[in-house]
Amino acid sequence: MKHVLSITYSQSGQLNDIVTNITDNLSKNIKVHHHKITPVPNFPFPWTGKSFWNAMPESVQMIPSEIVPLNIDEQIDYDLIIIGYPIWFLSPAIPITTFFLGNQAKSILSNKPVLTVIGARNMWVMAQEEIKKMISECNGKLVGNIALCDKHYNLISVVTIIYWMMSGNKNNFLGIFPKPGISDEDISNVSVFSPVISNSVTNSDYDTLNEKLVNLKSARLIPDIVSIEEKGKRMFKIWSKFILKKGGPESNKRSFRLKIFSRYLLFVIFVVSPIASLIYYLTLLKFPIFINLLLFFLSLFSHRSHALRCSLLLLQ
Repeated sequence: MKHVLSITYSQSGQLNDIVTNITDNLSKNIKVHHHKITPVPNFPFPWTGKSFWNAMPESVQMIPSEIVPLNIDEQIDYDLIIIGYPIWFLSPAIPITTFFLGNQAKSILSNKPVLTVIGARNMWVMAQEEIKKMISECNGKLVGNIALCDKHYNLISVVTIIYWMMSGNKNNFLGIFPKPGISDEDISNVSVFSPVISNSVTNSDYDTLNEKLVNLKSARLIPDIVSIEEKGKRMFKIWSKFILKKGGPESNKRSFRLKIFSRYLLFVIFVVSPIASLIYYLTLLKFPIFINLLLFFLSLFSHRSHALRCSLLLLQ
């Protein structure tokens, strides 16, 4: 019998559904041990406005909090460890960071192959780079990654993700918007990865696992998005350091700086970005002006809109 250890943190439950659909379809000779990370105190879902913005500095600076110790049987020789996590402010969620920086992670992950599973809006690379470093520091070996994203158009997904995160309702906002988050179809279809994972576990061979997962479209990597993520992460680090000068998450002294940051970012999302897109397309002189205007309006709903993606960094 082979043993797979699944460790997840999922505030909304979406990430748990993704990982479960993968592990439920593994070979019958594989026993899966599920463990969920519980923060102390727990982060609310749905978010409140205050708790949402207040999580930014510690998320970006990767400052651990507290979690309930996982009741993992460390006497079992696990053949693969699956780590499932969401992304907050282009960084790993605080509870998953807390787990990796604790002694338990070092004990569990040492000399073990690790598969990461991500649920994100559309930017995940910078967070995964941080996870890779922490896996290495725990003496584990990253052997594969699966990243699922929200495929809806940018402006539409902004509206739906805000609605979901602040209301807790994953339904059609106003009856006209699509359901927020990763689609039910994509969550269901992650079972396509199960056979190749099963094969690697059964044969204790992980050398080509990630290549096989990539061939099955396990993660979509777009270079221009990565560039935007890098710039956004730098911006978040500047803001987070500025806010942390007024204290930790329990300090009321940082409330004003958090409010400034929130207003700034919302202004960028809903005002600066559309104007930047308009100026960009109007300056493409090689096209008639009516074509430029058409391209501008299409960009507001397109995955390929560079300026718009810059403004949506918060919603990862």
